[in-house]
Formats: sequence, C-alpha cells, structure tokens
Amino acid sequence: MNITMRRAVPEDAKHLLEIYTHYILHSVATFHEHPKTLEDYRKQIEELSVTYPFWVAESDGQFLGFANGEPFRPQSGYRYTVELTIYLHPDAPKHSGIGTRLYQRVLDDLASQGFVNALACISGENEASLAFHRSMGFEKMAEFSRVAYKHGRWLNAVWMRKQLAPVDEPPKEPVPSAVYQGMIGD
Repeated sequence: MNITMRRAVPEDAKHLLEIYTHYILHSVATFHEHPKTLEDYRKQIEELSVTYPFWVAESDGQFLGFANGEPFRPQSGYRYTVELTIYLHPDAPKHSGIGTRLYQRVLDDLASQGFVNALACISGENEASLAFHRSMGFEKMAEFSRVAYKHGRWLNAVWMRKQLAPVDEPPKEPVPSAVYQGMIGD
C-alpha cells in the first residue's frame, strides 16, 4: 500500500466529518456525543494549522485518517504542552502502520517547533489506543474514574504523556506551525 501524508487543508473537512462522526456515534473513542458540522471542521483545520501540525494520510485517493495537535489549556503557562488527536477511517487497513506514521509525523513537527509535552486523553475502555500510545513512548500520567458519560455508561479518562524535550531548563517559545512550515519549505 502506497501511503502518502500531507498537511490538512480546509477541503479535507468532509473527510474529518465522516470519520469523527463515526466514532462519535459508534464508539467511546471520543467523549463527544453530537456530530459537528462541516463548517466546524473546516474552521478547525484553518485555526489549528496556524499553530499546530495537522496531517492527513491517503492511499490511492482514499482518505485514511488524520492527526493533529491542539491547545491543552488556554492559560499561557501551558503553551509548551499540546494535546493530540488521531483518528483513522473505520475502513482503513488495521495494523498497517498508518497510525504510527501519521502520529510520528505530528510528534516530530511538535518537537521541532519547540513543544515540550504531548498529551493524549483516552477512554479507559479503549485498550487498542492505550497500547498504541504506549508503543509510541507515552506513559500513563493519570486516570480519572467515571468522569464521562456516553452510550448509557460512565467512562474513565486516561491521560498519557510523551516528553518531547528536556524540562530541566527554561524552554524557548514554540514556533507556530505556519512559521515552521516556511522555515523548512514545507
């Protein structure tokens, strides 16, 4: 399978809508309960891409998935920490390395941009995602019991972290994705 990765563009919103709506309606991989609109996804791509990497994977014209960074919390002291998102199309080939390549691309960009910590919030029932994150070098930092309610049951939220840079010295300001892309000619 020939997998290509590229930066997301607003026209990819229709694919994000399709993929994420599937997980909203049929899983506990996300704690969202109601699908967003096409315009919500278009705006999300435009706004997040200014500061954070936002990648998509495709093969032979088929959209396979997306991964991106986003702000962890709004307070300025958290600017060195980013929260990650990754979702593959439900029909994407399993165990083919798509998710690993996509996530690694986002993590590499974040590290190069100067971010220090990457966080992921995962449903405690999502063993596949927990294992995937461990394989990518994430460590469990916290588990909040029964903090989300979806599909008629309470769910745990597991927070995992991957350290991207040393934390023993004052960090440099992270470079926004739009500036970083210009620096590397991407």
